[in-house]
Amino acid sequence: MVLAANNLIDAPCGGRGVCGKCGVEVDGVKKLSCEVRVIKDIEVTLPESEKASKITSTGFKKNFELDKAQGLGIAVDIGTTTVVAVLVDLASGKELESYSCLNSQKICGQDVITRIHYSDENLDGLKYLQNLILDDLRNLINKLLENYDAQDVKAVTVAGNTTMIHLFAGVNPHSLSAAPYKPMFDGALKLSAKDLNLNNLDCEVYCLPAVAAYVGGDITAGVLACGIDEMTGKILFIDIGTNGEMILANNSPSGVEDVKSLNLFACSCAAGPALEGMNITCGLRASDGAIDDVSIINNKIKFSTINNATPRGICGSGLLALIAELRSHKIINSSGRFNNHELVSLDSENKKRVVLDAEHDIYLSQKDIRQVQLAKGAILSGVVTMLKAADLKPEELDKVIIAGQFGAHLKAESITGAGLIPDSLTQKIIYAGNTSISGAEICLLSQTQRGQCENFTSKINYIELSTLEGFDKIFIESLKF
Repeated sequence: MVLAANNLIDAPCGGRGVCGKCGVEVDGVKKLSCEVRVIKDIEVTLPESEKASKITSTGFKKNFELDKAQGLGIAVDIGTTTVVAVLVDLASGKELESYSCLNSQKICGQDVITRIHYSDENLDGLKYLQNLILDDLRNLINKLLENYDAQDVKAVTVAGNTTMIHLFAGVNPHSLSAAPYKPMFDGALKLSAKDLNLNNLDCEVYCLPAVAAYVGGDITAGVLACGIDEMTGKILFIDIGTNGEMILANNSPSGVEDVKSLNLFACSCAAGPALEGMNITCGLRASDGAIDDVSIINNKIKFSTINNATPRGICGSGLLALIAELRSHKIINSSGRFNNHELVSLDSENKKRVVLDAEHDIYLSQKDIRQVQLAKGAILSGVVTMLKAADLKPEELDKVIIAGQFGAHLKAESITGAGLIPDSLTQKIIYAGNTSISGAEICLLSQTQRGQCENFTSKINYIELSTLEGFDKIFIESLKF
């Protein structure tokens, strides 16, 4: 973990030796750095560093009335992969500055479960993870306030998934990983910027409330930002990432005064890191050289890379685009197995694969398809379960809102083509961007909206998929392409 701790490599699995992404050369021999025990001086050659692609730092934001307070405020989105901070004028609501970075906690694991285990299994692991995210935020705030006075900052609001908020606050997240999967606190969490030693700020830090262990304040921020609780209609909101978090609104007018009946359902499914390029043989995070889109024309594979750089691997958006194309051209069957096709070849071990770029040895294996299958099965089973709870059919949905950093880079045809949601919903998909940050901004600018967020969060019907009777059958059925 020495290399990871100094940001010289990534360790998506937290040094457990299962992701295969921390490869280096040790005295000329390729090895996984997490498996190397150093007992003497060695020469280590690091892999080429990745430059992260542009982080989505804006999202849809509904119209609302400002409090018209004086001074400045800072809205923060703490994601598992990225962190965004925005400086806002409280009187006008105008965004003055915005900066983002990768979440430094990635060196301890790519997903929340790995980070929870890290905090449990390592001496001072919780404190270390808290310091990593606080240092990220301090660096971002330093940039935000380069031309402003810290004393003018009157409030900070933070949206993030439940694990990220626990780690940010220094609260042990162990309860999130074991039944009955309950957060250590209910409702909004109010902290002190001074206690957190945030850049000489002297104000409250307000963390948006979560629905459950795996439906966090980033999702309630999205509901608030899009005004889903105020809409009449049938709306599905999904934040696609390592966890697929989703809200289903089945809101309809009722009564003589046309008062809306609020009917919100929520669930979360463990999609795993495959959709972000992890646990995929040639997968990588969205960065220069990552294949981000794929098409098959006349039995020839065409692809694009981020910033048109030399191909280095395939990221999540490219992965789903490829799966959608393989499915469309019947190169894989409903079980996910390769059919006999001229694009399917055998490797040196007689295992089937589809080669995207022979020169750079970039390909998709049967094992990779299984990883995507598990992720898509998790998301689709969550959607199916919520539709069933609301007594709705997919075609009855009025719109599907896709939010989040990863979702912003996906084509509608890839989302439905890869089987994450039913094919019939392709034309109903709209993109909302980073609604976690926009929801945090709304809570920064309006006490009324903050109260509204707390109110509807307490009324959401949360469905715990892991204990739901019959869910295993829904999941197995959802694995089919």
